[in-house]
Amino acid sequence: MMRSTRWGAACLLALAAGAARADDARREVVACETLVSLRVLMGQTQSDHDQALAALPGHPGCRTVARDRVGAAEHRAMIGGAPFECLAVKDEPSCLWIMP
Repeated sequence: MMRSTRWGAACLLALAAGAARADDARREVVACETLVSLRVLMGQTQSDHDQALAALPGHPGCRTVARDRVGAAEHRAMIGGAPFECLAVKDEPSCLWIMP
């Protein structure tokens, strides 16, 4: 009985660690200097956040930004019924287009 309790506790700890890593990844947003750069990135990654993170090195106008640095919308656009926002980012000279 004691062995299965330890095994269960180990599984719970592993799940909690995985959830914490996923939460950390979501604390950063994908941001691009231009809406065109963001749309190209999204088109190449099927709008998947994890794929977009992996593809960032091939997109020099895009990067990750800590979510707590992101502020209010400065510009908005609708493309094909999908909303996009250029949000103010602390310590950046201009707004960045954020991946929804």
